[in-house]
Amino acid sequence: MWEWWRRMGAMWFGPLLFVAVSIFLWKYVGAVFMPELLARSIFRVAPGLASVELYITINAALLYFGGYFAVAIFWSSLKPYLRNPFAVGFMLWLVNILVVLPILGRGILGYRLPQGWIAVSFPLLVSHWMFARGLQFQDRS
Repeated sequence: MWEWWRRMGAMWFGPLLFVAVSIFLWKYVGAVFMPELLARSIFRVAPGLASVELYITINAALLYFGGYFAVAIFWSSLKPYLRNPFAVGFMLWLVNILVVLPILGRGILGYRLPQGWIAVSFPLLVSHWMFARGLQFQDRS
């Protein structure tokens, strides 16, 4: 039983570390918080939803961070194909800067955001590196 509990605890470490680092960088460094960016894009399309801004932001965060929890949960199945947790973190970062940001109308690397592309992409890379570090910790358990 304790082995299962230890493994389950390690499984949550990577995504929780990713969420914590993302929130820290957002609040104290001024980095872009992707769920907030997703919510703002919804408000641009449907401005009538501004009255439920908090709920949409929470749901955007659940959707965005849920993908990282899914990767961590299925990491033992994905590991034979992807092998390295840092490659996974780098691929997820590339998806964010090459797919998600352009879909939201912010350009590749987020160059259309007021902060500039370095201030957007580098903190995002740091948080993904921490996610990969958490996956690496999960491998040891």
